[in-house]
Amino acid sequence: MECIFCHKDSSTSKSIEHIIPESLGNKDYFLPSGYVCDECNHYFAIKVEKELLSQPYFVSMRSRNGILTKKGKFVREKMIFPGALKSSEVEMKMTRKGLIASFNDMELYELIDAGKVRTMIGLYIPEPEYPNAIMSRFLAKCAYEFFLFIMSEKKYDLCVKELLGSKIDTLKDLREYARYGKGKDWQYNQRRIYSEGDCFINQRENIHYEILHEMKFLTAEYKRYPNGKVEADIYFIMCIAGIEYAICISDSDISGYQKWLEKHSGISPLTDEAETLFYSLSDVNPLLIKKDNDRIY
Repeated sequence: MECIFCHKDSSTSKSIEHIIPESLGNKDYFLPSGYVCDECNHYFAIKVEKELLSQPYFVSMRSRNGILTKKGKFVREKMIFPGALKSSEVEMKMTRKGLIASFNDMELYELIDAGKVRTMIGLYIPEPEYPNAIMSRFLAKCAYEFFLFIMSEKKYDLCVKELLGSKIDTLKDLREYARYGKGKDWQYNQRRIYSEGDCFINQRENIHYEILHEMKFLTAEYKRYPNGKVEADIYFIMCIAGIEYAICISDSDISGYQKWLEKHSGISPLTDEAETLFYSLSDVNPLLIKKDNDRIY
């Protein structure tokens, strides 16, 4: 078995490759051990995903949506305490008694304990910086891995040996850009298609839910040649917390997808006709600080 990125032997690798990091709440989209070698898995974790998740938007989004870290902890975020006219880094913790705000600021603690400070507010950053080189490489990684994911383990040999092999390597440019940063930055499209707090109802299954992330491929612009050959632009579409990201898997140009959106009235390829908006919550809610005789939470 060989790694889908570096093509080195990965038969002894133990890493399970999550297409979207576990720290973004992903438990379902992953490649079994051996698909990505331990070295490449570690590289993406440190050089791409960690850098992405440490950007202000993702810190803010994960904190306000209660998305836990890989170790099951709440994300530390700088909070503003209007009553004290100051800010402090806060880690939220869920206990049997409620939500606890943990921070290292004795002066602030005393003000809260005295009832002089009752509210803390997290900074609301609505979307990631755009364009963003780290986001571009992250999308390239996700697109490349999702291609293997939808093929399933049964077609692993077909993908690696025939489509991703050294002679053909159809997705070589995308792969090398994701893993090594080779070539120019790949353009991508970014836009919000629904609010973080939107809850949908599925008419087919009669259930309601929030959507943390979803993804699919869009095949557009078919070209048929006299010799029977067919070419098409394939776009990887992914939505995280209501923001849609799109990248082409065969070309660094994203204008084709933007033209596709114009032709289809801006409707996202991720749209499910069975889903309708059930209700929407505000993205920003001040957290009231409750106090009892034993603790502040």
